[in-house]
Amino acid sequence: MKSLITFLFIILASTTYRCGKEEETINCADATAQMMGTYSGKLVYSGPEPPFVSDPFTGIPLGNSTGDSHDFTMEVTSTSNTDCTFIGTLTYGEVSNNTSYQIVGTIDKYGWVQFIETRFEKSGNIKENCIDQYPVNTWGWAPLARSCNYWPTGRWIEGGIFKEGRFSNDPFEWEGKFELPESSYFTPAPGADPTTALDWTQVDFVTGDYQLIKQ
Repeated sequence: MKSLITFLFIILASTTYRCGKEEETINCADATAQMMGTYSGKLVYSGPEPPFVSDPFTGIPLGNSTGDSHDFTMEVTSTSNTDCTFIGTLTYGEVSNNTSYQIVGTIDKYGWVQFIETRFEKSGNIKENCIDQYPVNTWGWAPLARSCNYWPTGRWIEGGIFKEGRFSNDPFEWEGKFELPESSYFTPAPGADPTTALDWTQVDFVTGDYQLIKQ
C-alpha cells in the first residue's frame, strides 16, 4: 500500500505545475489530519461532446455529458501526517447503481488537493453488464466504438482524477477539476468504412468540475 501511495503521489503531483515563491504555504500534515470525515460532493460535466449526433452503426442518439451532474459522498477514513496523504471512499448512489471507489489523495505545501479513484470498492456493473449493439469485426475496430463506451455508460470505470482544488477549512469547502483519462474512445464517421482507421474520430475523455463541502 505504501508503494501504491508513493506512485500515485508522483502521478498526481505531476499533473499540474504548482509553484511560486509568492504563494502562501500551509502545514500539509495538519491539513491532511483535518481531512478525516464525510463530505457532500457534486460533479458537473463539461465533456466530452460526441462528434456525431447518433451512433453511426445503429442510428441511436449518442449521449452528451455536457451539463450532466452527479452527486456523490466522500468519506476520508485514514490519513498520514508523514507524507500528507489520505485514503477513503467515494460513493455515487442510485444513478450509478451504488458504485463506490477507493480514493487515495495528497495535499501539498501550497494546499493543493488531488485524489484519484484507484479501484472499485463496489462496482454497480453498469459498464460490465452493458450489451453492445453490434459485434466485433475482424479488423478489431468495433470494440473501440461500442455503445458501451458511450456516455453515460463509459463514465463508470475507475481512474477518475480530482485535481486543482485548494484546501480550505474556513469554510470547509472547495472546488476543482475532474477528468477520467481511460474513458477516451474512437468512433467511425457516418458512412465511413469501419475497417479504415483514417475514417475514425477520437472522442475525448470525460471532464468536469467538482465541489466538496464537509458535513
